[in-house]
Amino acid sequence: MSELLPRVEDMTIAITNQYGAPVQLSFGANAGFPGLRGDPQPTTLDDAAINTYAVPSGWAGRINVGKVDHPDNSKIEGSFYGAGNGAIDVSYVDGYSVPITCSAGGKVLSGCNIELMDRGCNAPDHISGRGSDGKPAVCSNGMRGSDWGPASEFFAPCAGAAYTFPKDDGATVAMIAETQISCCIGTSCDASPKQNKRDFLSTKANAPLLMPRNHKLHRHIHGQ
Repeated sequence: MSELLPRVEDMTIAITNQYGAPVQLSFGANAGFPGLRGDPQPTTLDDAAINTYAVPSGWAGRINVGKVDHPDNSKIEGSFYGAGNGAIDVSYVDGYSVPITCSAGGKVLSGCNIELMDRGCNAPDHISGRGSDGKPAVCSNGMRGSDWGPASEFFAPCAGAAYTFPKDDGATVAMIAETQISCCIGTSCDASPKQNKRDFLSTKANAPLLMPRNHKLHRHIHGQ
């Protein structure tokens, strides 16, 4: 568990690995925004381990999570501008590596605990990273350039729960009152009630969601 103590005014993101194997974490902040407190460097999160990261006010960025270090890994994204003005989501817009859900106050806010690799990664998506065992580790998202989707067949079970195309905005929870976020990696993590809902395959016909003023600053700066 990380030893850096948060300040009273910080948000915290605790990441628990229930994947059954170690995963790699790396960190990025949007240009001109502060990073996580203490400037954490890429690290390995062992199975059953928990790392907690302190998020200062003004942060907007992402935590890259996968079996290997790859820019198209699954991501935890967020922004924080003080208590009551934060946002969190799980994004598979660049690609998928491991299942992630994020919760606060005992409720899943964003993400999808389905192991998508079991579905097979086929066009328009493609395998772009492999583990040391030669097995697929990253499925890059072929719909990342299509703002309104729809999600491909590979990503479809998680549409609306995690970002599966750029405007898959059902995946974001904004204006979070809680400042303690818990994110979980693995299929044994709590499931989102939004996953496996075919209604979210495309959002083009839906009315835009209302987001806090600063919310969109953190999203979809992918591959950094």
